[in-house]
Amino acid sequence: MSTRRSISTGLLAAGALGSPCTAAGLSEPRTPPVVTVVARDYAFDSPDSIEAGPTTIRLVSRGREEHFLGLVKIATPHTFAEFKRTLSAPGKTHWVTNVGGVGTIEPGGTAVTTIDLAPGLYAMLCDMEDAKGTPHMMEGMLRSLTVTRTRNGATMPQADVDLSLADYSFTLPTPLTAGAHVIEVRNAGSQSHMALLWRLHQGKSVTDAVHWMMTPTDTGPPPVTLIGGVPDLDVGGAAQLRVRLTPGNYLLICLVDDVTDHKPHFAHGMLREFAVEASAAR
Repeated sequence: MSTRRSISTGLLAAGALGSPCTAAGLSEPRTPPVVTVVARDYAFDSPDSIEAGPTTIRLVSRGREEHFLGLVKIATPHTFAEFKRTLSAPGKTHWVTNVGGVGTIEPGGTAVTTIDLAPGLYAMLCDMEDAKGTPHMMEGMLRSLTVTRTRNGATMPQADVDLSLADYSFTLPTPLTAGAHVIEVRNAGSQSHMALLWRLHQGKSVTDAVHWMMTPTDTGPPPVTLIGGVPDLDVGGAAQLRVRLTPGNYLLICLVDDVTDHKPHFAHGMLREFAVEASAAR
């Protein structure tokens, strides 16, 4: 059955380097370079290689469909060609690691994450499905990325909010407020998880959002705006989500299939609605 769910795996992208600042002869932390990936129907505009280290990934949609930026690391000595052959095979490939990326965005949308990338070979892909149920990666949204041994010298930004992913819950010790946030997303569970972020439209509920996602034949106005998030993270993995929130109701949801019963994790309760209030006047 075709749905609006991603199948779950990985992707990445293009850059502008920040410059270190000095004061009293001491180097200040260097801002991660910004790598912009443009998603089209059905291709990515991105570089072939980037330097290792903390990297801010900016996904920009120039397509007419929803797109997703996942990123998987391919272990040595395996090749990108080998990885491509696994996409049509059932089961998990044990020599790849899901390291995040940027969650689903709408046509014309933009979303941003920051990831500390180790040297090596990666696969970038979009695993959203078209109207016929064909994954975008099977239509051309799949390419390799080499992260070189040369490091970019950047440091990870300081997060102001922690988001822990477990089996099957989201834990936000700090309430999210209106404005800009750097959210540290970490998988503390026993299997892969993701944290997609959706903004519920006025008067719409979590039930409406799940029905819309699972019913691609529903051509009515969507009940949510897709604003990114962090896709598949393997156990112990971490990435930072950079967002600017406006007042309203939001939904965190995990679409990864369970390793035991193969049901999506939201069916086990891994979804969380939360409200963002307007900032108090000073």
